[in-house]
Amino acid sequence: MKVCELTPVQQIAGMYFKREDLYTPFGAGGVNGGKLRQCMLLVETALKQQHDKKGILTYCSIHSPQAPITAAVAKYFGLPCVIAYGGTNTISIATESMPRLAMHYGANIEIVSKSGRHNVLKQKAKELSIAKELFVVQYGINIDDYGEILLRAVAEQVQNIPDNLNDIYITCGSGITTSGVIIGIEKYHKKVNHIHVISTAFDRQQKIKTTLKRFGVSREFIYHDLFHTKGFVYEKKQKLIVGGVKLHPQYEAKSMKYLIDHHLNTKNALFWIVGAEPKQI
Repeated sequence: MKVCELTPVQQIAGMYFKREDLYTPFGAGGVNGGKLRQCMLLVETALKQQHDKKGILTYCSIHSPQAPITAAVAKYFGLPCVIAYGGTNTISIATESMPRLAMHYGANIEIVSKSGRHNVLKQKAKELSIAKELFVVQYGINIDDYGEILLRAVAEQVQNIPDNLNDIYITCGSGITTSGVIIGIEKYHKKVNHIHVISTAFDRQQKIKTTLKRFGVSREFIYHDLFHTKGFVYEKKQKLIVGGVKLHPQYEAKSMKYLIDHHLNTKNALFWIVGAEPKQI
């Protein structure tokens, strides 16, 4: 599948599903989805602009798929990859699925700080990238510097969703996919009565609104703060299969359960799947 080829929209259990999880350039069971596409385009563009970089580095939680996604992209471009973690230990890295998968794709793992806090990890990763001359794939995949490329890639995927929908549901982490989908809805003149943003991370409302404004889009959305819901634990996985489709246990499965538990509308509605959990290594 080419990087900008449209992934299908399917009707499953009386609801539309945008199947970004079917973007699988490295084969079934490997890393996949919209975040992989964004990373592919990001690294390709960065390498054309920054010829001095000797490899790629990213920093994230040990539960995040960003590590194996970045590692797979680095391998594709024939570059070394460093994954910077904080607030963890060698036992967790050896046993957790995301670090193991990143190493499977050839990444070198480094614990750069005792703290896993974003600002601490970001600074340590920056220092490491300067020392080793590495391009940094940031959390949220560099929207500030490469927003037009990344958001356009998401927006183009809106082309084949139905022209008229009552509701669309988007799982929100960093806010890139959410912003790109909303931009695409406006760009391709899709009539969507209600855009639902179900957050599995810290509040990104202002970030999304700022991004939309930057790209000339003014559109309201309904924000569902799943992250701060009582009992929500990011690291805890949720198992959920809909019509034979296994939803990502840390993201879409939680959003779908929220949708069901709160009796949100599913008639003439679309659920956006960003990606699926890769096969365990």
